[in-house]
Amino acid sequence: MDEKKSMTIPGHENIISAMAQSPVTGMAVASASHDSSVKLWK
Repeated sequence: MDEKKSMTIPGHENIISAMAQSPVTGMAVASASHDSSVKLWK
């Protein structure tokens, strides 16, 4: 059974289309949204 999870990330005004974790440190995350923005999170 596939479980679908969701979460709210303040800072985007539309659906988040992609997320990626830093392969080097694992401490930073980048998110891209349909509002034409990319955010970097620490």
